[in-house]
Amino acid sequence: MQKLQNHGGSGVVTLPRDDLEKDDLLEEGALPDEQHLDVDRLGRRTYVVRIPDEGGDLPELAQCEVVERLAAKRALDLGVGRGTPQAD
Repeated sequence: MQKLQNHGGSGVVTLPRDDLEKDDLLEEGALPDEQHLDVDRLGRRTYVVRIPDEGGDLPELAQCEVVERLAAKRALDLGVGRGTPQAD
Protein backbone atom coordinates (compact mmCIF):
# COMPACT_ATOMS: atom_id res chain seq x y z
CA MET A 1 0.00 0.00 0.00
CA GLN A 2 1.31 3.44 -0.92
CA LYS A 3 1.24 6.47 1.38
CA LEU A 4 -0.64 9.63 0.42
CA GLN A 5 1.73 12.58 0.78
CA ASN A 6 1.11 16.32 0.90
CA HIS A 7 2.71 18.34 -1.89
CA GLY A 8 1.67 21.99 -1.75
CA GLY A 9 -1.84 21.12 -0.64
CA SER A 10 -2.35 18.38 -3.24
CA GLY A 11 -2.22 14.68 -2.54
CA VAL A 12 0.69 12.81 -4.12
CA VAL A 13 1.20 9.06 -4.34
CA THR A 14 4.08 7.12 -5.88
CA LEU A 15 3.74 4.34 -8.43
CA PRO A 16 5.79 1.21 -7.66
CA ARG A 17 8.96 1.00 -9.75
CA ASP A 18 8.28 -2.65 -10.66
CA ASP A 19 4.93 -1.68 -12.17
CA LEU A 20 6.51 1.16 -14.16
CA GLU A 21 9.07 -1.31 -15.52
CA LYS A 22 6.31 -3.76 -16.53
CA ASP A 23 4.71 -1.01 -18.61
CA ASP A 24 8.03 0.03 -20.20
CA LEU A 25 7.81 3.53 -18.71
CA LEU A 26 11.42 3.75 -17.55
CA GLU A 27 14.23 4.95 -19.81
CA GLU A 28 17.48 3.19 -18.94
CA GLY A 29 16.09 2.44 -15.48
CA ALA A 30 15.00 6.03 -14.76
CA LEU A 31 11.80 8.00 -15.16
CA PRO A 32 11.63 10.09 -18.34
CA ASP A 33 12.17 13.83 -17.89
CA GLU A 34 8.55 14.58 -18.71
CA GLN A 35 5.77 12.02 -18.37
CA HIS A 36 2.17 13.16 -18.27
CA LEU A 37 -0.53 11.24 -16.40
CA ASP A 38 -4.29 11.48 -16.34
CA VAL A 39 -6.08 10.99 -13.02
CA ASP A 40 -9.84 10.52 -12.92
CA ARG A 41 -12.00 10.21 -9.85
CA LEU A 42 -14.38 7.32 -10.48
CA GLY A 43 -16.23 7.52 -7.20
CA ARG A 44 -15.79 7.80 -3.47
CA ARG A 45 -12.18 6.83 -2.62
CA THR A 46 -11.68 5.41 -6.10
CA TYR A 47 -9.30 6.86 -8.69
CA VAL A 48 -7.76 5.64 -11.93
CA VAL A 49 -4.40 6.74 -13.33
CA ARG A 50 -3.82 6.48 -17.09
CA ILE A 51 -0.60 7.09 -18.96
CA PRO A 52 -0.84 8.23 -22.59
CA ASP A 53 1.00 6.41 -25.36
CA GLU A 54 3.66 8.12 -27.50
CA GLY A 55 0.92 9.73 -29.61
CA GLY A 56 -0.72 11.24 -26.53
CA ASP A 57 -3.76 8.97 -26.60
CA LEU A 58 -5.06 7.63 -23.30
CA PRO A 59 -6.02 3.98 -22.92
CA GLU A 60 -9.80 3.57 -23.04
CA LEU A 61 -11.21 2.52 -19.68
CA ALA A 62 -13.72 0.25 -21.42
CA GLN A 63 -10.80 -1.73 -22.90
CA CYS A 64 -9.02 -2.21 -19.57
CA GLU A 65 -9.03 -5.85 -18.39
CA VAL A 66 -10.22 -4.98 -14.90
CA VAL A 67 -13.08 -2.79 -16.17
CA GLU A 68 -14.16 -5.47 -18.67
CA ARG A 69 -14.14 -8.11 -15.93
CA LEU A 70 -16.17 -5.90 -13.56
CA ALA A 71 -18.67 -5.05 -16.30
CA ALA A 72 -19.10 -8.74 -17.17
CA LYS A 73 -19.60 -9.65 -13.51
CA ARG A 74 -22.16 -6.88 -13.10
CA ALA A 75 -24.01 -8.02 -16.22
CA LEU A 76 -24.12 -11.59 -14.90
CA ASP A 77 -25.31 -10.39 -11.50
CA LEU A 78 -28.13 -8.43 -13.15
CA GLY A 79 -29.04 -11.25 -15.50
CA VAL A 80 -28.33 -9.16 -18.60
CA GLY A 81 -28.53 -11.24 -21.75
CA ARG A 82 -30.86 -13.83 -20.28
CA GLY A 83 -33.86 -14.00 -22.49
CA THR A 84 -37.30 -14.10 -20.99
CA PRO A 85 -39.18 -17.29 -21.86
CA GLN A 86 -41.59 -16.76 -24.72
CA ALA A 87 -45.16 -18.04 -24.41
CA ASP A 88 -46.33 -20.45 -27.11
